Amino acid sequence: MKRLPLIALLFLGSFALRAQEQTATDSLKVISNKIIKMLDRSSLSAQIFLGYRYYNYKASSSDFNEFAIKRGYISFSQAITDRLSGRITPDITIDQEGDGEGDVEMRLKYCYMEYKHPGGSFFTNPTILFGEVYTPFIEFEEKINRYRVEGTHYLDRIKQISSADFGVTIRSELGGKMDEEYQKRVSKSHAGRFGSFALGVYNGGGYHALEKNKNKTFQWRLTLRPLPTVVPGLQFTYTGAEGKGNTVDNPDWSLHAGMVSYEQEFITVTGQVFTAAGDFSGKYMDGNTLESFDNYGYSAFAEVKILKKKVSLFGRYDTHTIEKAAFDVDAKRYIGGIAYHIIGKSKILIDYDYWESTDATKPNVGVFEVALELAF
Repeated sequence: MKRLPLIALLFLGSFALRAQEQTATDSLKVISNKIIKMLDRSSLSAQIFLGYRYYNYKASSSDFNEFAIKRGYISFSQAITDRLSGRITPDITIDQEGDGEGDVEMRLKYCYMEYKHPGGSFFTNPTILFGEVYTPFIEFEEKINRYRVEGTHYLDRIKQISSADFGVTIRSELGGKMDEEYQKRVSKSHAGRFGSFALGVYNGGGYHALEKNKNKTFQWRLTLRPLPTVVPGLQFTYTGAEGKGNTVDNPDWSLHAGMVSYEQEFITVTGQVFTAAGDFSGKYMDGNTLESFDNYGYSAFAEVKILKKKVSLFGRYDTHTIEKAAFDVDAKRYIGGIAYHIIGKSKILIDYDYWESTDATKPNVGVFEVALELAF
């Protein structure tokens, strides 16, 4: 009889333990379901640019070489509702100056809220982005010329516009979407049947600079696809910016540029021309009169895909002239290379980049490179 209380206690203890285990199991299931639900509405991707570069400076006949992390992006996106989402993209790069010169550092490239509207028959998939966002043109060009791994694109490289900035971007495709065959064989990006547009207001100094004046810049892009049935890959783009250079002196910045692009399954060709007063950072300016320097130029790019699109031959030619007070500065860039497409966006390429200028303070330089882009 004395054993009954002990047996009862053991029974009750076992029951309580099982109940506790069941509660813990139920809690874990709830947490797991929440995590699964969150992951169903999120995405994680990365893009890494690695390279080996050999530099040859023509005037001094000196050279050096290096292995380098050219760039690294890690993007996390989360859908909050069917229309509202957020994105954050750290940018891994090498510090080029100051006390931290040579350090591998991480900064933010994108950090924004995105609102997608269902749109209508003409304005297709309109979107509003707020925060640290992409600007109207460079993001568009990078979807046509897919060789950012070699270096920045033309207007970005000559410091006319930045690829990202703090502000708001509004974009939309026009007239519905191109058919599925075109999107599958050529491009899914900016595939509006009659084109697309983007416009926005920004601090003006780019994503890597603090705001140094009270001015905000207005930037835009309008792209038209005039013959979506006959010549679907042909597009005409007008882009530009109005505002002040990002310095306390507030030099004028006015940019107007046009680009013609043609995309086909095996061929991509672009040509662009621009004219501007000043630049977004405020460097193209006379330090005495505070007047912005007029500058202009053009660029051409071509890619031909062969061997079942596994191999590409590509080339680019840039010019840039700055009309300074005492003299003009002319610069030219020649790029040529071959790429092997591994899978998706991932590729390995060999290229040669030669830059020459009439600016005596900047030596002409040729760069031979083996580069690798990994996208996953």
